[in-house]
Order: sequence, then C-alpha cells, then structure tokens
Amino acid sequence: MPDLREVEVGTTVITAVPVADVLEKPEEGVPRTTQLLMGWPAQVLGMEADWLHIQAADGSPGWAKMDHFSLPPWPEQVSQIKIRRATADLYLIPGVTAKKLCTLFLGSQLYLLEQREEYLKVVVPRGGTAFVHKEDVKILESNQLTKQKEGVLATAGLFIGSPYLWGGMTVQGIDCSGLTYMAYFANGYQLPRNAEDQFKVGKPVDKADLQTGDLVFFSTIDPGPSHVGIYQGDGLFLNARTKQGVTTTSLDDDFFACRYLGARRYFDF
Repeated sequence: MPDLREVEVGTTVITAVPVADVLEKPEEGVPRTTQLLMGWPAQVLGMEADWLHIQAADGSPGWAKMDHFSLPPWPEQVSQIKIRRATADLYLIPGVTAKKLCTLFLGSQLYLLEQREEYLKVVVPRGGTAFVHKEDVKILESNQLTKQKEGVLATAGLFIGSPYLWGGMTVQGIDCSGLTYMAYFANGYQLPRNAEDQFKVGKPVDKADLQTGDLVFFSTIDPGPSHVGIYQGDGLFLNARTKQGVTTTSLDDDFFACRYLGARRYFDF
C-alpha cells in the first residue's frame, strides 16, 4: 500500500482498524475527541511524524495514528455494507471453525464482493478479503442507508450496560453524544458528533410534546448543552453517564430535572 506520508492534504483515507482513537494532539495520553470505526472515511488536513491530522465525516478534527488508515482499495461502484449489530466477527474464511480476524462494531463499513448462503465476502480497507455473517450486516442501497426513525431507540438500546468512555463510539465504551450519534447514524441520519452541535440542528420541541427518539439536552457543566440523551417515552431517557454507563434515567431525576435545557427532533429533515 502507498505510504500515507506521501498523500496530499485533502486526500480521503479509510479507517483500517476496528477502532481508531482521534486525539486532541499528536501524542499519547491526551484527551480523545472521538473514535472512527473500520471503513469510515476521513480527510487529511496535515501530518506530523507518525500522526495524521484528520477531519471525520461528521466534521470532527483531531489527530490519529497514521498506521490506522489506508487509501480506499475499492472502486466507488462496489456495493457497501454496514454492521448492524453491536458487534460482529470478521473471518478469514467462512465456516463455524473459521479463524476470526477481528471484531467489528455497529456502524463499521465494508464493501461487498460476493454473497454466499450464510456469509458475505467483503473487501477490508487494506485491500484483502474476509467474510462476515449475513445476519450481522445490512447491504446499503445506492451505498446509502435508508432513514429509519423507528430504529433509533432500538439501536440505542444495544448499548445499555456499556461503560462510559469519553469520546467513545462502541459497546466497549461510549459517551453521551457518541450514543446519540451512533443511534442516528446506524439508521441513516448524520448528526454532528458533540452535544453542543447536536443541539444547534434539528427542530426545537416543547417538553410536553416529546416523542420517542427525540434528543433531550441538559446543562450540566457550563451554560449551554453539555449532556444529551434519547427520549424513550413515559418521562424516561436513555443516556451514557460517567459512573453508571448507558442507562435509563427519569426527566424528574434530582440531578437532571433542574438542568433540563431543551429537546430537538431530527426526523423531519
């Protein structure tokens, strides 16, 4: 594969590992801003040593290890698939005794080469091939996921019990806006990555008119939106909390009731 040190600013690269951390600075130990999953694109903004300065598809900038990315190995016309379960295993060959290459996470994207009875043969980012169970993926029409508002809450429910991780995007660890982002992303909606920007888009909704799937926002630190959850109905919302992880909370909760900021709806867009 070509050396990414030779790519030009503006080049699109593809995440080539199951999960790539995106950091605030090009050094270990600094805060994570988000994570990119296998197959997700990013635009190169610059580079420093073994780090790429990138911008994710959701607009988030940051730094990530250069060896976590590759150039796209597939033609644009190849059909795209997306992992639809919380986790899915990728195999070198199909079969119950097959060697597992790695575990992928909800929302990871691969490209389809061949359909078999139980498995799909796919292209992995660095150009090799592998197999994934049909039941674990959704084949995208015109390489775009149809918007399905009914699936947003169900997708969020896959993360219940997951630990909290600042900047996280998987069941291994996720933060509040990562949860809302993934619930919508897996159902065809592209939201901004953080709570502040999610609050800026969508349709404002009165508290009395909340519907399942609306996002509810809270001012928990500084003035403005700093926490977000997904409304479940009956005065409850699903959210990722620092100590509890992904859990259901009441809008009347002692901590959140006085910090409620507003709600947004995205289904009409």
